[in-house]
Parts: sequence; structure tokens; C-alpha cells
Amino acid sequence: MAIGKVYLVGAGPGDPELLTIKGRKRLMEADVVLFDRLLDSRMLDGVKGELIDVGKNAGRHKLKQEEINQLLIEKAKEGKIVVRLKGGDPYLFGRGGEEAIACRDWGIPFEVVPGVTSAIAAPELAGIPVTHRKVASALTIVTGHEEPGKDSPLDWRAMAGLDGTLVVLMGVSRLEENTNRLIEAGKSPQTPAAMVEKGGWPDQRLISGTLGDIAERAKEENVQSPAILVVGDVVRLAEVLAPERIAILRPAGQQEESVDLAERYGFIPLSAPAIALERNPLPEDLLERIAAAECVAFTSANGVHIALGNKAISRALAAKKIVSIGPKTKQALNEYDIQSEMPESYSSEGLERMLKGRYKSILFLRSAQGSQYLSDGLREAGIVVDDIPLYGVVNSSDPRLDRLIERAGEVDIFAFTSSSTARNLLERARAMGREEQLREALARATVAAIGKPTAQELSRLGVAVDVIPENFTFEAMLAALVGRKRSSGNAASMAKDRMEL
Repeated sequence: MAIGKVYLVGAGPGDPELLTIKGRKRLMEADVVLFDRLLDSRMLDGVKGELIDVGKNAGRHKLKQEEINQLLIEKAKEGKIVVRLKGGDPYLFGRGGEEAIACRDWGIPFEVVPGVTSAIAAPELAGIPVTHRKVASALTIVTGHEEPGKDSPLDWRAMAGLDGTLVVLMGVSRLEENTNRLIEAGKSPQTPAAMVEKGGWPDQRLISGTLGDIAERAKEENVQSPAILVVGDVVRLAEVLAPERIAILRPAGQQEESVDLAERYGFIPLSAPAIALERNPLPEDLLERIAAAECVAFTSANGVHIALGNKAISRALAAKKIVSIGPKTKQALNEYDIQSEMPESYSSEGLERMLKGRYKSILFLRSAQGSQYLSDGLREAGIVVDDIPLYGVVNSSDPRLDRLIERAGEVDIFAFTSSSTARNLLERARAMGREEQLREALARATVAAIGKPTAQELSRLGVAVDVIPENFTFEAMLAALVGRKRSSGNAASMAKDRMEL
């Protein structure tokens, strides 16, 4: 029987998109995959080989290292292609060197596929470049959980005297001990320090402080492994480089598109659907009311898909003048080959200017909770307005919303895209007994409202609004947030002055 081969593959820090192309290729070719502490289960999507969880964790080993080595050898001797998938890089505190030596000793062919190490990736994803031309020209990486009994233990005094950045991996359980060692060895307790928890994960966190207080701050914030310690002046750069975390409260069906947009604008999206859509029974006189209206308006893509999924409604709309409120609504209508006209501004004034002298009546097909802001303004202008609620908005009961509320203090931006998202977020927090904590988080964070009705509802709920885009779309909201950040003071220059860059 032909002997197999072992590939030691670095999985990167957590995000499956940070797995290298070569690493992904080897996974797809593998007969057997041994994995531990996978940062995202999606990394194994499409893998056809046998999956074996060897799950090593601090103090809790499913298999001892010697048993993992033996398993690699046994599977390879059976003629199989074996992938040992390891977080980060295989040779950086990943015991990959031990596995490689075991393969060599048994005459098993092996190959290393390097991975993106969390020692560099986790800080930079949190806004900390581990080196910077005018701040740090050296990087030291050490383990925070040193193997006992080594002939040459870590020299903390030597490390305390080094310039540049110090990164300590796998040191959560010994954080206080390690920081005290550095201080006792002469490192200033005022040296900037930070913990990056779950770097590359969706719920990545950055906790900043100083060498003297970072252990206490990490304890207060209940930092859990995997997390790394970063020590050095580069930590201050996170004040201007750290991406902001934005809570996206839209329905589940709109999350994927919204997340992609948020990432494109440089934010870290937090998916937390606050509302769900529930179709309403259609009124018996629906077709008659459509026929009576001179003009039919849609205010959302959701309404378009619900209405035009009904063939009777679709036929009734064929000869009507159609108005779309917003580019996404227009785009949804285009998918059904229905042309529509869009007002220059998504307001009663904009609609009135478009309809004046052309139409005397309009029918809205929209949400039951849709704001009367547009309707009231048109009625005041003498236009006959009819409303048919195609769907209602209900509480999402989504566990992602609960997780957001529990960690609301970590959110930088709350993006409210409707009055319902605001009401349901606060109602759910109240039901969880966390309304006070949520309100404190809202007061600290930036609050964005997609339009005047949403802003008015937030004001009624006692929440101050910081940003309202000129055009009432989610992308326009993101652009407005970026613009606000750019013009909110010369923070970058201030940081530069502080660090004498």
C-alpha cells in the first residue's frame, strides 16, 4: 500500500476567509482532517474527508499531543491524505513542529501550509498595527503559558527592557502573573496595553488600558480565551484605527446585504434582527381599491416582493402609474419588469411635487406599521390617500438580538432603519431586565435613524439621535456615519501629537 501524506495547515485567526487558498485546497483533497479549536465551523464546509475533533484547549485535552501524533502517523500509513488543521500558524506555538518531527521520525511525508498568525492579525483587526515606522520598529512574540520545566525559561527582565511591541499569546489564565512580572522587571505600569479577545471572530473585542491595570480590566470584562495581550505604544493607534461596531437591526432577510454594505464602508457589522415580517390577510376589495387609485406607491422592497408574488395583484398593477420610495424599492420593482418613478426626496413634499397636477389619488401598499408621515402630508395637500397593509412587523425572537442586548456596551453605532426596530429593541431589553444597561449604551454610542419618522419615534422613546441621512436608505446612512466620523474632530492629528509621530 502506498504511504499517505500529512499536511500541517494553518487555519488563520478565525475568519474562514482568512484561510489561505492553498490551505482550502488541501482541505478539499483530504481523506482525513484532524482539527482543534476551530474558530468558525464554516471552515469545514464542503470537506468530504473524515473529520476528527482532537479539541485541545487550556487544561482540557480530548487527546494528548502524543496521541495526536500517533493518529497522524496511523492515518498516513493507511495511505490517506491527512490534514492537521490548526488555528493561526502551525509553527507558532501550535505544536506543529512536534508533529512534523513525529512524521519525519516515522518516515511520513509532510508539508507545512503557513497560516495567518493571530499574533499579528488579531491586533490589526482591532486597529493596532504591531509595528509603525515612528512608534515601534520591533515585535516580540512570546507564549503566556510556558511549558514548565524548560531548560531556558522566558527572561521577563530582558523582555521588559526591549523597545517595540510585545505580544503575549495564550496568556489569559496567567495574565495578572505575566503583567506583574513585566512591571517587576522594570516595565512602566503606564505602558499602553490591550487585550484582543476572539480576534477574527464576529464577536471580537478590544479592551484597552495600561500594563498596570489591564489584568483588572480584563477580569471586569470577563475576557475569555482565545485572547492575546499587546503591550506597547502602538496600542494607542486603536483610538483612530479601530473599526466601529455597528448594530444592524433589520429583518433577517435583509441582514446579508446590510452586512456586506457595512463591511464595505469599513464597519464591523453585528447582525441582530429586531423585527420579523408577518404577512397580513389581503382585503376582499383589494383589486377594486387598486383599480380606483390613479397611482400606487411602494415604500419598501419587502412590500414589492409580497405584492408581486400575488399574480392577481401583479396583473392589476400592470396599467398603473407606480411610485417607488427609495432606490432599493425601485430595484425590487425592476426585478419584476415594472417601471416606476422615484421622487427626488422621500418625503410628503417630494411626493406632492411629483404628483401635483398629475394625480389626485394614491394607494400605498406597505407595512401595517408604516409611518403616516407621507400619508398625512399628502392628505393636507388635497390628495386622496388609501393604505393597504400587506404585512405586519413583529418581534423577531432572534437570539442574536438577545446577545446584542447583553453586550450592548460594546456597540459603537446603533442603526435604526424603522420605528419598529427602535420599539422592539427597547421592549426586548425591558423583558430581559436590561433596559437600563441598554439605555446607557445608547447614550454612549452613535445613534443613526434612517428618516424623520424613525428619529421622532426614538425621541419619543427618550433616545437621542445623532445622524439622519439626507436620503432615507441604509447605504446613505452608512455614508453619513463615515462623513460624521471624518468631520468629528481631527482625532488622527491629536493621536499623532500625543505619540509624537
